[in-house]
Amino acid sequence: MSLRAMLLLATLPIASIAPTDATSACSIDSMPPSVVRTVPQAGDTAVDPGLKEMRVTFSKDMMTQEMWSWCSNTAETFPECDTSAIRYLDDRRTCVLPVTLQPGKTYVIWLNSQRFGSFKDLSGHSAVPYLLVFQTADKGLASTQDAAKKAATSAAQAWLALVDKGDSAESWKTGAHSFKNALSQEQWGQALRAARIPLGKTLSRKLLSQSYETSLTGAPDGEYVVIQYDASFEGKKVATETVTPVLDSDGVWRVSGYNIE
Repeated sequence: MSLRAMLLLATLPIASIAPTDATSACSIDSMPPSVVRTVPQAGDTAVDPGLKEMRVTFSKDMMTQEMWSWCSNTAETFPECDTSAIRYLDDRRTCVLPVTLQPGKTYVIWLNSQRFGSFKDLSGHSAVPYLLVFQTADKGLASTQDAAKKAATSAAQAWLALVDKGDSAESWKTGAHSFKNALSQEQWGQALRAARIPLGKTLSRKLLSQSYETSLTGAPDGEYVVIQYDASFEGKKVATETVTPVLDSDGVWRVSGYNIE
């Protein structure tokens, strides 16, 4: 990572946020944007070293014309990246940084910092600085996880094909044991219709990320792969689909969770 490339990532001084008194109006418009999601997630200790893009999503629409501050803590802990390919998605809230990661390494990135604040909303408010720290899996673990991700993603794609057709019966039958224990076929059919009918036809779906996990909030320990897709529907042009296959007790990967944002 050259010094020049590092400087390209953080070009504008951060604006200070003046304190407000008790009589000042406080609203979403008047407050600075904040980070609501990153890929990978902060604190993840087993990130796929094959990940090609890092992403940050903010709470508000942002200035998108080369306005960003992906800031290094040190040159050694900042990922190799292509600064010329940084871009915002059409949602105007998600900034993408193409990267090349190494296995078994800890990365430290500031999204805005005390010195640099080029991530700004449309009113010119600099986003609240956010520290993103994560670790990639080592080669051996990465190889094992790659096999799990491949099998889980294959299961997810087959299941999504049923969902796209509106086949609630078959998508329920082929779901994980925990999925079927959590809700009946009728309940799943109602939930699927409520979630997907307003969106209309699926226009596109692109793999965004895969994360191998052994523990998820609200779920028993096991082997999971959390898969996210950039999706586009007739009624929602920019969406994120999250599909979570689990390795069932019979050794088969099946979908245990589904969400659209």
